[in-house]
Amino acid sequence: MKRGFSVLVGAVLLAGCGAEERVETTAEGVLGEGLRVERESAVERELAALAYCDDVANWSTAWTDFENQVLTLVNQKRAAGATCGGVSKPPVPALTLDTKLRCAARKHSKDMGDNNFFSHVGSDGSTFSQRITSAGYRWRSAGENIGAGYATPAAVVNGWMASTGHCNNIMNGGFKQLGVGYYSRSGSPYTHYWTQSFAAPL
Repeated sequence: MKRGFSVLVGAVLLAGCGAEERVETTAEGVLGEGLRVERESAVERELAALAYCDDVANWSTAWTDFENQVLTLVNQKRAAGATCGGVSKPPVPALTLDTKLRCAARKHSKDMGDNNFFSHVGSDGSTFSQRITSAGYRWRSAGENIGAGYATPAAVVNGWMASTGHCNNIMNGGFKQLGVGYYSRSGSPYTHYWTQSFAAPL
């Protein structure tokens, strides 16, 4: 399977998947590198299970509101165009909400908060593409942005837009749909956990 990944220079390095995972530390929180993969494999398609999303189906209305605000803010950025790492990005069409992508995003944010970690790799070893597939989404390209410690939708979107890899995912015209997962857990290292699951369907 051919995979293309966006790589960011991070201030903190975490080990994962046999390689170093880059993490950026900002004044308000931390950001994991923006990842992207171009093609889904037949094996990943088989991982989808109907029960996968059960634990994130009933969500706090306040958290859902935060997720919806992120989608709105992202579409405002896409409509205006942006500069990602010094490279001008033209306006691109709005993303639409997909509930399967939202499931994958919620699952990962919840996993990070409940299990006290910050990484694109889940506590069960899952990758972002496996989580999207497990949620039942059939995709041809996909990406993920994560963030932690940001208390508001505006703060996390601004953090992502100021980071080259995350900004590139947000401004990627090839992505058509988005799911956002916000989870808050008091007593965890960052309290606030965010995941964006981007994709283009088959």
